[in-house]
Amino acid sequence: MSVTQLSVFVQNKRGRIAELLSVLADRGISVFGFSLSEVSDYGIVRLLPEDGFGALGMLEKAGFTVVANPVVSVALDDRAGSLADVVGLLASSEVDMDYLYLSARRTAVIKVDDPAAVESLLTGAGFVVLTDQSPATPGAPTDHGDRQS
Repeated sequence: MSVTQLSVFVQNKRGRIAELLSVLADRGISVFGFSLSEVSDYGIVRLLPEDGFGALGMLEKAGFTVVANPVVSVALDDRAGSLADVVGLLASSEVDMDYLYLSARRTAVIKVDDPAAVESLLTGAGFVVLTDQSPATPGAPTDHGDRQS
C-alpha cells in the first residue's frame, strides 16, 4: 500500500543532480517528492517519481546507484497544524520516524520500520494515505483534531 521512494547516491559534484533529474524528465517521468542530504563527498537524493520501478531501471542504466524503499505518504490538510496532527499521532503511538519530508502533492513522506502498520494507524484515524496507484493529486483530506485554522 506504500509509495516507492528511490534513494540515489550521487557525487557531490556540480551538475550531478541536474543530470539525474534530466534522465527522468527526458523519459517523461515526473518527480513529486524530493529531498537531498549531503555527506561530504556524496549526497543522497530521495525522490518520489511516478512509476518508481521504471525510474529505478532508467537511473541504474544511466549509471546511478539506486535503492527502492517503501515509505508512507500521508495527505495533509491545507491548514495550520495538519503536519503536527500526523506527527503527534505517530509520537503518541510510539512510532519512530527515520526521516520525514514534504512533497509537491501536499503530503508528508515518512520513512518508518513498518509502513503497513503506520498506514493502518493513519487511515484508522481518518487520514488519507497515498499509494503508488493513487491519482496524481490526492482528494481533499479530512479534518483531524481540534486545531482551528
